[in-house]
Amino acid sequence: MPIVWNKNMSAYRILRDEGVELVRPDEPAKRKSSVLRVALLNLMPEKATTETQIARLLGDSAHCVEVTYFVPDSYRSKSTPAAHMAAFYERWSQVRRRRFDGLIVTGAPVETLPFEHVSYWSELTAIFDWAREKVGQSYYICWAAQAALQHFHGVPKRALPAKMSGVFAHQILQPDAPLIRGLAEGFPVPVSRYTGVSAADLPGDCGLEILASSEQSGLCLVRDPARRAHYMFNHLEYDSDTLAREYARDRCAGRPATVPRHYFPQDDPARAPAHSWRGSARILFRNWLNEVAREASPQVHERTTVDWLLGSGAAPAPVGVALCDFLIDVEDHLTAVPAVLRVLAGFSLAPVTLRVTKSPEAPSAVYLRLTGTGGDLAERIARRVARVVEGIRRVGYRDTDGVGGVMVPEGGLRPAPPVRAGLRMPSRSAA
Repeated sequence: MPIVWNKNMSAYRILRDEGVELVRPDEPAKRKSSVLRVALLNLMPEKATTETQIARLLGDSAHCVEVTYFVPDSYRSKSTPAAHMAAFYERWSQVRRRRFDGLIVTGAPVETLPFEHVSYWSELTAIFDWAREKVGQSYYICWAAQAALQHFHGVPKRALPAKMSGVFAHQILQPDAPLIRGLAEGFPVPVSRYTGVSAADLPGDCGLEILASSEQSGLCLVRDPARRAHYMFNHLEYDSDTLAREYARDRCAGRPATVPRHYFPQDDPARAPAHSWRGSARILFRNWLNEVAREASPQVHERTTVDWLLGSGAAPAPVGVALCDFLIDVEDHLTAVPAVLRVLAGFSLAPVTLRVTKSPEAPSAVYLRLTGTGGDLAERIARRVARVVEGIRRVGYRDTDGVGGVMVPEGGLRPAPPVRAGLRMPSRSAA
């Protein structure tokens, strides 16, 4: 599937020549395609290289992805031209009120500094908190993973005796975890860092799950279900020559530099390394985008909607009066309610009851009751609302005859399970 891309970005030609499908920002709307909106907080020094690496993997999935690049307001890049930053990057204050389905935060060349000495640390922790509350799924890489773990759980980073550099085999510890499904036991991962996180420092009472680790390089991937986050301490996104370029850079700078382990053929830096982790990177990022999509379009077995749909809490209808109740989960009720009312007006209907509940932990819930509706008409109304109202997550409906179901955008009918006697599903023939 395509990735939404600005053709003026330096990576455009590289990705196009590699066969990645690239589309203009207005193209998904013309195709009526759903788009996953991913924010990329890029703190790596070589911005264009990281943009290409991440976009290449996001474009190799079954989802159309739109990437927004941003940095903290106080951040100033020392290695990327100001013109590039001004043209393609936004500041944190410009994006913080937007809705994103996913967030990726890269590593940064500051890992030997105490966290609080990083100039943009306060903004970064605010971004972490924003992601926890507002973003569907987060993926933190290398130093960013260490920083997020420290902020959320107080986990320290520990200096290593020397830089850990190379490609190491990793063992899968949670084979049923969605993010690592399809990865082979002992899958290779590039490692490049001066610090690490010890498994012994992870608190045992906060639900953290170690998904993969290496006997040689330590922790690789940790899942944090409560925060819908994954902490990746290594670099599956790296190109085949990235470790070689880092090794040459360290030597030129006079820093202690050992040949990356298990990387060059026969440990000879004169020979070109193989991209042995490419398949693993594709699998992991596809899995992550599937998780992002699942969070963005939740299934109808979520408890709130199903409990309401199968419950008996609706006010009784007057004898002989057909009615239908609707429960609509929506991102922003202030814009959705007028749009829903316009849809109803198209059916020459108006609600006799309309109520909105708002919770900081969930989307807005719009409850409304219509009289003179039921059966196929209720199904058509629900389908229409799900199709045309922006920001809809799902539309649940039930009528006095026990007919009910759920509609989700782009997904058609998602019937609720007949858990309670008396509920029967609507026909699938309604237009």
